[in-house]
Amino acid sequence: MNNYNVQLTGAAKSDYIAQRFNNNSQPDVEVTGIVQRLDLYSFRRAFVDYNRASQFSYEALTALYEWLEEIADGTAYELDVIALCCEFTEYSDFGEVYDAYSGTGIETLADLRDHTTVIEFDGGLIIQDF
Repeated sequence: MNNYNVQLTGAAKSDYIAQRFNNNSQPDVEVTGIVQRLDLYSFRRAFVDYNRASQFSYEALTALYEWLEEIADGTAYELDVIALCCEFTEYSDFGEVYDAYSGTGIETLADLRDHTTVIEFDGGLIIQDF
């Protein structure tokens, strides 16, 4: 199993959960239709099916899947591969993030965590773009 670290706290975590899982924003909405539970293999396969296999590395997809499982916490989640590809980017190290976000005041990993979701894993990190 890969080693990863998710850092999302306080209002940022609440906002993200409310946005992605409709918690508190629509409490009376029932999940209707067919629901399929995806394992890690099916999650990865969905990226292949949407021609997004090269968007994330094997390790990054594992970390993203585990993070989504953790944050969903039993709440139904509708997988949207395209949205995930638009919202998140994989970097091999913080230096790449620093270069991509130069001029934004992001100087350290802690600064980055203050601005966005950071998912660390063996081989890199994934951030929610901002």
